[in-house]
Amino acid sequence: MADIAPAGFPPVEIIPADDLVIGAAAEEIDTLDAEGEDTLPKHARRQADGSVILPLLYPVTLRYRAPGAASVTEEHHTELHFHRLTGADMRQIAAAPAEDRSVVAIARSAQVRPALMHRLFDRMDAADVTAAGDVVAHFLGSGRRTTGR
Repeated sequence: MADIAPAGFPPVEIIPADDLVIGAAAEEIDTLDAEGEDTLPKHARRQADGSVILPLLYPVTLRYRAPGAASVTEEHHTELHFHRLTGADMRQIAAAPAEDRSVVAIARSAQVRPALMHRLFDRMDAADVTAAGDVVAHFLGSGRRTTGR
């Protein structure tokens, strides 16, 4: 099925989401920078779907009480699971106040609610925050290398 394109642009074929094949096997993804260094933290684990699991060097436990609840809930965070960013993610990151953009970028890529990520981010060790930023930056890189000109 073709969509009507603006003047001067070729028609665009809309492919149903169920027919899309996105990403590649982890071994096919080039994660090297211009100097040949891997852009992911050494302890990060690539997944076959292109996502990245980042074990936290210093796990964080969040304790909170839901409104009206008598008991305290504990959440233990030992890793973050990062995914490639979408255009919607990029718009949300750009719309965030400058001081919150890194938290929003990590939250969107890790698919964690922003309110939870703010609490988690504030309690994360600086080494884990830096590694999380490196994973997000990996997804924002120039993409796969090609051999063409």
